[in-house]
Amino acid sequence: MMEIPFRHFARYSEIISILIRYGLGYFVLEQIPLPKGAGLIGSKRHYSEAELTLIGVRLREALTELGPTFIKMGQLVGNRTDIIPQPVAAELTKLQDRVRPFPFVQVRQVIEQALQQRLDAAFQEFDPRPLAAASLGQVHQAVLYSGEKAAVKVQRPRVREVAEVDLEIFSFLISKFEQRTEWGKRYPLKTIFNEFSKTLLEELDFFNEGRNTEQLARLNRKNSNFVIPKIYWEFTKATVLTQEFISGIPLHQMIDDQDLSIKGEEYDRSLIAKQLGRGLLRQILSDGYFHGDPHPGNIFILPEGKIALIDFGVLGTLTQSMRYQLAELIMALLRGKDERLFEVISQMGIVPQQIDQTQFLKDISGLRSKYLNQSQGIRGIGEGVQDFFNLIHHHGIYLPSEFILVGKTLITLEGYLYRLDPEFSLIEQVKPYSRKILWDRYNPIHFLTRILSFS
Repeated sequence: MMEIPFRHFARYSEIISILIRYGLGYFVLEQIPLPKGAGLIGSKRHYSEAELTLIGVRLREALTELGPTFIKMGQLVGNRTDIIPQPVAAELTKLQDRVRPFPFVQVRQVIEQALQQRLDAAFQEFDPRPLAAASLGQVHQAVLYSGEKAAVKVQRPRVREVAEVDLEIFSFLISKFEQRTEWGKRYPLKTIFNEFSKTLLEELDFFNEGRNTEQLARLNRKNSNFVIPKIYWEFTKATVLTQEFISGIPLHQMIDDQDLSIKGEEYDRSLIAKQLGRGLLRQILSDGYFHGDPHPGNIFILPEGKIALIDFGVLGTLTQSMRYQLAELIMALLRGKDERLFEVISQMGIVPQQIDQTQFLKDISGLRSKYLNQSQGIRGIGEGVQDFFNLIHHHGIYLPSEFILVGKTLITLEGYLYRLDPEFSLIEQVKPYSRKILWDRYNPIHFLTRILSFS
């Protein structure tokens, strides 16, 4: 049986101590079977929504104290309302990936070790004050000797070393949950953990973020409304990322400011909402490569209404087959094809053998009726996606992380696009992309071309 390596025992003890202090010790100290439908590890009874919210608050605070790996895991789990209760997930989505900056002397050490040259040899100017600080690193403004302004992302010292230890401990705990809890047997926890581990290690390799940035730049080069920063590869390593400095208005500032004029510039909020919505939907449904964390802090509005995206540590990817499934799901929901909807979900995820298909179809029909009212039109996609995930959770269906990330992106998108323009309808923008994808799939000419390509 797998056990905690002795070299990790101190960290393991620290984790247990913090969880106990927040009243969450049963997560690791007890291996209690989970009653069906309770949706909470270690519970012997059903919890009220208020109790689940309190547990979510305590868990969020504990994860914050436990550090970067746990913050990242909490953010991931917060998106998985298909496997945990929504009140707990709602608290985990509040996890802030912002911490105190680390000293400039360490910034200098990381940069000089990575670039193998003195800081003043690499950069003409370098501001010791960080623009932003997060759990994995922080960003400083600099000027290259070419005169170009740059944003330099510097990784926190020892963060990878700590992350690797935490991942080993996570692996141990997940093995225990899989063996001894109904919750662990119900869902592919090892698969979810492997996805998280891969994502975290990719985020810790700034080369990967640079490649993601260039990939999106290539795919968006025909979209003149989008700006993707240039990567300066000469000054980029695994722990240092140097890219073009973007000077614009953060989207969250535009959302919060009620005036149409900011810093002397006039902005058409309705046009920005339309361009941003269409551009990100195109990334998801047409390109299959999309910004994995497009919150308003990662979006800047430039003069003439152009839109700049930054921070590509996480890049969402959808294969062509996944995009077909997503389009089929959307159109089946809109057209009231509940049987087809169940077939598509079965293709997309892992459906338990004991699922009550009749009840599932009844629940789907109720969900569709709630959001697709013929007289009032479509209410919105964000709340509907959340209710859909809750329904999936209730029936014990597991969806791959790629689809969960799409759902999170759509919820985030609709939230700030609505604040930019209350008349903007994201679901109306989704329809033509879905129709186009399905036309491409079933177009006889395209179908014959795909067959010939395999011959």
